[in-house]
Amino acid sequence: MELNEIDDDIEAFLVESYENLNQIESDIIELEKTSANGEALVRIYRSLHTLKGNCGFLPFPNLESLAHAGENLLSCLRDRQLAITPDIISTLLQTVDSIRQILSQIQATKQDSDVYDGLRLRDYSALIGLLTRLSETKQTPKPSQLPVNIQTPQEDTAASESVEALNHELTEISTTTSESAYIRVNVNLLDQMMNLVGELVLARNQVIGFSTKFKDNNFAATCQHLSLLTAELQEGVMKTRLQPISSIWQKFPRVTRDLAIASGKEVEVEMEGAETELDKSIIETIKDPLTHLVRNCIDHGIELPAERVACGKPSLGRLFLRAFHESGKVNIEIGDDGRGLNLERLKGRAQQLGLVNAVQAATMSESEVMNLIFLSGFSTAEQVTYLSGRGVGMDIVKSNIEKINGTIEIYSQQGQGTTFKIKIPLTLAIIPALIVSSGDNRYAIPQASLQELVRLEALNSIEILYDVPVYRLRGNLVPLVYLNQALQQDSISNLETLSLVIVQVDNYRFGLVVDTIEDIQDIVVKPLGRQLKTLSLFAGATVLGDGIVALIIDVVGLANRTGITAKQKQLLSENAVNSLEQAGDRQTILLFEGPQGARMGIPLAIAFRLEEILASAVEKVANQDVFQSYGQILPLIDLYKIFGARDPFNDEALATVAETLQIIIVSPYSELSVGLVVDRILDIVEEPLNIKGISSRPGVLFCAVIQGQITEILDIETVIRIANPHLLQLATHG
Repeated sequence: MELNEIDDDIEAFLVESYENLNQIESDIIELEKTSANGEALVRIYRSLHTLKGNCGFLPFPNLESLAHAGENLLSCLRDRQLAITPDIISTLLQTVDSIRQILSQIQATKQDSDVYDGLRLRDYSALIGLLTRLSETKQTPKPSQLPVNIQTPQEDTAASESVEALNHELTEISTTTSESAYIRVNVNLLDQMMNLVGELVLARNQVIGFSTKFKDNNFAATCQHLSLLTAELQEGVMKTRLQPISSIWQKFPRVTRDLAIASGKEVEVEMEGAETELDKSIIETIKDPLTHLVRNCIDHGIELPAERVACGKPSLGRLFLRAFHESGKVNIEIGDDGRGLNLERLKGRAQQLGLVNAVQAATMSESEVMNLIFLSGFSTAEQVTYLSGRGVGMDIVKSNIEKINGTIEIYSQQGQGTTFKIKIPLTLAIIPALIVSSGDNRYAIPQASLQELVRLEALNSIEILYDVPVYRLRGNLVPLVYLNQALQQDSISNLETLSLVIVQVDNYRFGLVVDTIEDIQDIVVKPLGRQLKTLSLFAGATVLGDGIVALIIDVVGLANRTGITAKQKQLLSENAVNSLEQAGDRQTILLFEGPQGARMGIPLAIAFRLEEILASAVEKVANQDVFQSYGQILPLIDLYKIFGARDPFNDEALATVAETLQIIIVSPYSELSVGLVVDRILDIVEEPLNIKGISSRPGVLFCAVIQGQITEILDIETVIRIANPHLLQLATHG
């Protein structure tokens, strides 16, 4: 056998062995809960038997001896000649750890010998001896204890062996028939495919950019088809990189057991949503933060059994993990039913460590006090122990989550427990981002950080409060950051109009002043070079459709660099006063220009998102105009049809209308989303609708005076009923 063939065999052996070890460890933990779980015993036995057989083929004699000793002990447990005890469970887990160490050695050296490069490696003879002694303490079971598959001495031994051989053969056939539906693919190949798809996305963006310069409907339709195919290919390749979060969670029962024993506590783990998938690169990034949160819950959260009983709780503490998809993100919750956070103790400890002063501590809100645990250097541990003081604080947890554009929040009630809620994107390779410009350069802002866009026609709407430029956005003061100043550019923003990008950082928001706002597009995230990695303002770079490189703004880094978070805290009390003053019958309205220049609006609560599509992307199914959006086929309602004007989708009218259509996706019901075609988005306002008039025509709820102008507030349900009553029937009757 050639050397490269041997290396391939070893690689395949390692992949299979690591997968088996993870299952073995999980089954051993399950045995401790329900020792009568015969299926788990059989799975562990078979896995060790397979591992031992593979070792003899390669060969790895030391690993084979250890696996054989473990197999003998499992054989006694399976045949109920030994009772399962905590000592046996601990020994089996130690065996798993030792096998994992030997596999790591094989991965590094391609052998499992006791000596490598003249160095004496770890000796496992003591563990093998312990496994052997445990196996030799077996007792003859009573007749009532005999398992179903054990043959009595009066039965034919040859027949028993034949049945066992047949069962083994059937198992092999079943296994082979079922890892056949799947193949193993090298991770490097997946990364290469992802890079190629990223380049394809860039090429797609360039082609679409060209299509807007030519008045050719066929070319535009081809570009739209290319865009859809690229999006589907991108989604397919991204799915190949997805891994279930169980790849991280499967080690937590073992971690919980070890930490509970070390701290003298009783803890059970509940996991929900282990099948939730996310990109493998994100899996690697969040592995350590999640492990630290689990440790934190056991160490600081869950009380000792006696303390829990004294508080009226069961002695067994509860650690729970949940994961689910929501709004295009992965939500992860890790919590406990322990003592909860003591806010006074947190403030006192922060003052003791010099992180806050007495005045700051006295004026903090509950959420601000809880967030103290994320400060660098903060710890409630008085001394370093096995569980605490390991040099990885909650500040590292928070920064690692923020590096992948994620957020973490704390919810705690003293005496009831604490929950950490994390939101992270599905993937980091290709993300939607808003393109803006400042000076002669363009920048990308991840869509996950965006709240809304504002265009100011007059500079007198900007005020100065506490030496901070602020803008009153629907009654709340929003601090402003001028991007050109933050980047130390010489350019000066347009003095006639200002474009604000409202972004969210933690629980605060601020307005980023830019020169121009372009559009939202999918961008391929490229890592920064060594010269730029130290700049906290940027999270990466991308190549735009015209071939120009744009830096991706790190919103959290920008907030920290400009000190905007501290400035926002100064405005909280001012905003609270404004909220009280302006409380009343106020509504948030999305304003837009409709047919024949009519000024219209809808409640922002039912507006899901805004889109711009090519007119050629509109298709017709029966008599309903539809378009494809984010993997969905959505009905399209043209307000020109509702209010008695021309049809912009008619072939004769295509030459006189814009090549792109402004779409508002509305969701009047959870089961129904439709797209409204409007002429132009105007603004988002929050005003008390005190001056109202009657409905001007069918499809209009009432007229109101907004910003001094008469505005028609649409009745979306009536608009849909006029366009296609069948849509409402589906939504209201399922």
